[in-house]
Amino acid sequence: MIDGTPFEVTTLRQDVETFGRKARVAFGRDWRIDAERRDFTMNALSISPDGVVHDYVDGLADLRARRVRFIGDPQRRIAEDYLRILRFFRFHASYAHGAPDPAGLHACVVARDGLRTLSRERVRAELMKLLVAPFAVPTLAVMAEAGFAALLLAGVPLLASFANMIKVEEAAAIAPDAVRRLGALGVFIAEDAERLREKLRLFNAEHERLVAMADRWWRVSPALGEAGARALLYRLGPDRYLDRVLIAWTRAPQGAADPAWRSLAALPRRWTAPRFPLKSADLVARGVPRGPALGAALRAAEEAWIAAGFPQDKVARDRIADDAARSATVL
Repeated sequence: MIDGTPFEVTTLRQDVETFGRKARVAFGRDWRIDAERRDFTMNALSISPDGVVHDYVDGLADLRARRVRFIGDPQRRIAEDYLRILRFFRFHASYAHGAPDPAGLHACVVARDGLRTLSRERVRAELMKLLVAPFAVPTLAVMAEAGFAALLLAGVPLLASFANMIKVEEAAAIAPDAVRRLGALGVFIAEDAERLREKLRLFNAEHERLVAMADRWWRVSPALGEAGARALLYRLGPDRYLDRVLIAWTRAPQGAADPAWRSLAALPRRWTAPRFPLKSADLVARGVPRGPALGAALRAAEEAWIAAGFPQDKVARDRIADDAARSATVL
């Protein structure tokens, strides 16, 4: 660490023997040999303290052409590490223009079954980076045509929903989010979230977000009105609310330019859900006994408070508490 900046220090090396993601290496002093063992030409550039860029594999030309190209024989590079298949697509989605390098794409297709040997954590990490890359849509389209999307997701990719997610994020001025985009791409019902958790070994928080997105997203639309939207925001919280609204928006016929959907997505910015003002003690004081009846009465009071539009004044609060206590006593 120098002045708060991390620097990684390594040695020059060459591969003696490769097997999967591991290799037996020999350390040396030859910059060209070190460059030639890397994956893509753009990743083999080096710069000396005098500012001179050293390019042994035509990486600068590929950068100018915005082309992701394997160093040497693509099939050999991939056989050394099958993760390079995913890195090829991820780098293409991040930097490239136009179609993928034909030789690289062909080699990836030939070796695609090698992805099954990778750890799910590695696959997840690469896929999440790809989903938020600038050219993710055309890259995923190529991957789907070549059979990679089904292999990675264990299901049919929802490419239209994914493309629309990028559009609605821009329309709503919301930062790209990999988990939300994964939901757009691969989640239609709750079982899809379960499948993706197993396939990608998602974190618990990621899986829970996908489950929440899948839960009745088809019921969300501007037809909820302001009152219905506020009730949904109160129940879900701002983050889960936004996830579900955006998922529903990507599958709606109105499109990203629709002002009603934009207003629905912007609700958390203009309204903060209040806290439920009643406590158990308020109902106990009105004669509701402790136990299951108290819990049921409190839930009924909260539902009545939501239906009334979240009133905060004491008169409305007391009326809701009285009604809930009366109903509990009758039951």
